Amino acid sequence: MGAAVEDGSETIGDAEIDEIIAEAGGDPRQAIRSLLHDLAKLALDAETSVSHGFVRGRFPPLRARIGR
Repeated sequence: MGAAVEDGSETIGDAEIDEIIAEAGGDPRQAIRSLLHDLAKLALDAETSVSHGFVRGRFPPLRARIGR
């Protein structure tokens, strides 16, 4: 993937962006839609895998944060 930078995040190169768009059939809107879907799914998965008691209710449920 991308190279790690000082804060621990990764930089995303143009080749990786082009690959994601190609996977969406060349449609940038579909690529963004797919990425947002995957991000929401990961967030929901993380929410269900972490004990509510562990985070001590500091975070509202995902449904409240995304307006569902």
